[in-house]
Amino acid sequence: MGKQGECASGTFPFFYWGKDMDVAQLLQLINSHFPLHLALDWDNCGLQVGNPHQKIDRVLISLDISIQTVEEALNKGCNTIISHHPLLFRGIKRIDTTSPLGAIIEKALTHKIAILSFHTNVDVAEDGLADKLATLLDLTPEAPLEEGGLGRVCSCKPVSIQNFIDLVCERLEVEKSELRIVEGNSEVITKVALCPGSGGDLIPKAIQNSAQCYITGDVKYHQAQEALGKIWVIDAGHYHTEKIFCRLIKEVLEKHGVACEISRLQTNPFTYMGGGNE
Repeated sequence: MGKQGECASGTFPFFYWGKDMDVAQLLQLINSHFPLHLALDWDNCGLQVGNPHQKIDRVLISLDISIQTVEEALNKGCNTIISHHPLLFRGIKRIDTTSPLGAIIEKALTHKIAILSFHTNVDVAEDGLADKLATLLDLTPEAPLEEGGLGRVCSCKPVSIQNFIDLVCERLEVEKSELRIVEGNSEVITKVALCPGSGGDLIPKAIQNSAQCYITGDVKYHQAQEALGKIWVIDAGHYHTEKIFCRLIKEVLEKHGVACEISRLQTNPFTYMGGGNE
């Protein structure tokens, strides 16, 4: 039997080791680090499929859920999957097992694989995804980018925009050919805003906070026009700004003795003609 876990909120009243932990306890563990009440109203975090009382053998961590993810879990002896993007995001009226979603649910239930998803609660939490991205890029988070807690406004040592772009490519393991850049008006930056995932609608917030550069993904055409000449925007893509979720969750689970591994599946749907998608 394992040792009792500890975190900022105190000592947990249950054990974290091998078959001592069940799905409900895993949910409580993640909640203690990234509280579920922080999730935005439209989101669906927590248990998606499975029995909360099922004992956990091993956890597979993935950004997304596909039928291939469930098959990978089976092959690796993982009876639990944690994803960032929720499997059940919009209301469903039927489960058609010939559809992609229905096939995932059927296979998971047939093989007793529990699926949990932790999305915007991890995005906004202290020491969550936004803070992890900031640290990775040598930035110091100072405040949330918007009132709901999404994104961060960060300070940094003075750096040229070109050197900072190089750093983003190196740390996010993304080729320059995969970036989309909107030119700003500062060649040296000391203040950076960021929002992992899809954050184009927060460009005005980045400008209001006097950031000279903004890092996010999924920026739309007219959002880019709004930023042009006012703030540098580095669109590194939804996938590349969020894939560190897997490492973040792995660190938390391993700290508490939970057997886990990161999925080896490539879930970025884009192919870049100038390189990328190894």
